Amino acid sequence: MLRLRPADLVILLITIVIITGLSVSIYGRTGEASQVRIEGSGQEWIYPLDQDSWIHIPGPLGDTEVVIEEGKVHVHDSACRNKICVTTGIIERVGQWIICLPNDVFVRIEGALETEGEVDDVAF
Repeated sequence: MLRLRPADLVILLITIVIITGLSVSIYGRTGEASQVRIEGSGQEWIYPLDQDSWIHIPGPLGDTEVVIEEGKVHVHDSACRNKICVTTGIIERVGQWIICLPNDVFVRIEGALETEGEVDDVAF
């Protein structure tokens, strides 16, 4: 039978507090992004992240439809064959991006927290 001593409970509580604090500080903020930068076919467009928009970006294969809604961005449709940019999903944090290589479209969220060294959740 497993018996917990008082010191074990103290260590357990301290561990839970530390893990909760780190989780909130790393993943709790969505970033204070101010704009969405879209590059395609040698042109560049900048849109505010807090303003909903439906954008058609011309590319060599046709239009790529980028949607900005409620502070989040995603590629709704693209003229590329595999549609990997569409399946990438929603981005909402500073430094996140979506690219459509076949249609030459690059979508990126930029803002103040980009240089702060935020943990890259793709690395995990």
